[in-house]
This record gives sequence, structure tokens and C-alpha cells, in this order.
Amino acid sequence: MNNNKDDSYLIVVDYNDDAERKRAEYMLDNWDEGSINSVKGLSRIVEDVDIDALYEKLVSKVPEEKIDIQQLKGVDAKVTKQKTDFKITFETDRDKVEWAIEAIMNKRKTIKEDPEMDIYGVYTKKGRATVEFSIAENPDGRVHLSGVINGYGDAPEFLKEYILEEIDYMI
Repeated sequence: MNNNKDDSYLIVVDYNDDAERKRAEYMLDNWDEGSINSVKGLSRIVEDVDIDALYEKLVSKVPEEKIDIQQLKGVDAKVTKQKTDFKITFETDRDKVEWAIEAIMNKRKTIKEDPEMDIYGVYTKKGRATVEFSIAENPDGRVHLSGVINGYGDAPEFLKEYILEEIDYMI
């Protein structure tokens, strides 16, 4: 029984749809540090059992060299969420600003996370983020658009630049 791999981890990614699975699988398949391999054969997470008794029963059914048991220990991985925001004022009507936001979000194939509010989930090659928009009108006719982008890695800053560039082009 081999169970002394100090720097080995089992990564379990729970996904909602095939697209999400493919994004995670692609990232893991293309990671260029260390060694990442798919689990071969039969795998199970075993809890609250006499592992020695289970192992003994298992080797009576399968050759011992075909069995590898690893003890799992949770990892408290820390990652810092990134946040960026922007504010723009337009001299146009609110409908045009709303149209531009919808067009930009549709182009990115976003998921509206909150139907009551303008909060969108966005996937990019730089990572996943959420974007929240707020639109306010001044009595003088100007429209103020503000956005808050939360995510990991380079995604928030990438999306901010993308949104600002697109909206500048559209309005």
C-alpha cells in the first residue's frame, strides 16, 4: 500500500454544465507546472471505514500492485478576490445606455445572476467574474453608468477595459 505522496492532491471540481467542466478541464490539461494526471481506473472517496479491513478485502479481489490508497486531507487554499470599478457619464438617454450594456453582455454570453438587479456572471480566458451595473439620470439629461467587477486573477481588470472600450464605441 503506497500512501506517502506529500505533494499530491486530489482536485474535485463540481460543475453545473458541460461548458463549465470543459473550462476547468482545459485549464488543468494545459497547466505547465508540476504533473497533473487524470485518475485512472476506479476511484472512490471512502470515509468512516476500517481502511485496513477494506484494503484486505480489496486485495483478495484485485492484485495488490493495482491498488493505490491515498489519505486525503483538506487544503485551506487562500485566494484573494479582485475588485475594480468604473464610472462614466454620457450625454445621451438612459435607453441607449441600457441597450449598450445589454449588447455588450450578450456579446460576452453572460449569465444574468440576479434578474432583479443588473448582475452578470462572465467567463473569459482570464477567469470568471461578476459585473454589476447601476444607471442614474441627472435632471440635466446626463446619464451616469457605474460598474463594479469582482473576480479572480486578471479577469476584473480585463473586463473593465473590455466594457469601457465597447461602450465607448457604441455610444
